Amino acid sequence: MNRPEKNDPLRELISDAVSDVEPADGLESIRNRTKVTSMSTRRPWIYGAGGAIVATAAVITAIAFAGNFGDGDSADPGPAGSSSAGTTDGATDDVTVEDPSAFTTEGETDPADPPAVLVTVPVYYIGDGPGGSVLFREFTKLRPGSGQSNVEAALGMAVSGTPMDPDYRQPWPDGTKVDTTAETMQGDVIVVPLLEGGTPLHDRPDGMSERDAQLAIEQLVYTAQAAVGKGRLPVQILLDGEHSDTVLGVPTSEPLANADVLDTLSLMNVTAPVEGAEVSGSFTATGVNNSFESNVQWQVLKGDKVVKDGFGTAEGWGMDRLFPWKVKVDVSGLAPGEYTFKAMNDDPTGGAEGNGPDVDTKTIVVK
Repeated sequence: MNRPEKNDPLRELISDAVSDVEPADGLESIRNRTKVTSMSTRRPWIYGAGGAIVATAAVITAIAFAGNFGDGDSADPGPAGSSSAGTTDGATDDVTVEDPSAFTTEGETDPADPPAVLVTVPVYYIGDGPGGSVLFREFTKLRPGSGQSNVEAALGMAVSGTPMDPDYRQPWPDGTKVDTTAETMQGDVIVVPLLEGGTPLHDRPDGMSERDAQLAIEQLVYTAQAAVGKGRLPVQILLDGEHSDTVLGVPTSEPLANADVLDTLSLMNVTAPVEGAEVSGSFTATGVNNSFESNVQWQVLKGDKVVKDGFGTAEGWGMDRLFPWKVKVDVSGLAPGEYTFKAMNDDPTGGAEGNGPDVDTKTIVVK
């Protein structure tokens, strides 16, 4: 796997977690008509959090963090609510989803290709949760093609890219592409213009489960909404430039609202360290989750052996959204080499009920 340079990716991360943002009232009828069939809730206890969380959520919606791995300043770009956008030393620190231009990492170019500006975009991929397939978010650093928007770049990665984390996968048949000559906005509707490759996309291909087909559609919806950065706008998927009653067997004739966060996304998602990150001394791990009483547990493993562990607290729990968390991890006493950083949600039943905790892992290299 390719290993990013130490402290590099988080300097460009932006806040795309719009899980608490609802479409405007005028879009409610679209949501009611076109929402993809809800998937079964994986954590029934989450809905019992009570009204006390509402006051906390009002504060959390204004939080958006970014930073470095090793300086203790880093936090996950969590749920967005602030309309502010800023840059620090050319990085997209404290940037929220309301400013799509903030995806550009200003001033960073490849010496071999000076005009091509690198951008960091959020892309959702399928991975395995305790109860089956779910979506994980990964920030991807790439260079859009000539005239290609950041939205098109993000969607292109979603249907044909390779995730950095080998635990994630993109489900689309080989040859599927995004039409970069088509418009991606029509009024308040985001347009995803798919182009078929060698496999027809109208019906679900052989070997693809119904769950993965639904998540493939949700993958496009969540990625498009995050890349556009204007909240939970409806998403219209086109097939070879035309409306299609289904894509992968999932109804797509009208604009789609995103399915419920807790039914669709992993309830634990590590943002930093990224897969293959080089660390030393100590680093700040960040992510988003939704766990009983906001608990976050973490481990550093060498093979199957736990060599470090600890816990932290997210900014909230309950409701249909994810909350940011950050923990400081001291690896100063570890021998150089490859390890696994593992973040887990708390299982309040102790394994007596449900499928176990939600987990996300990243390979790290201690220098």
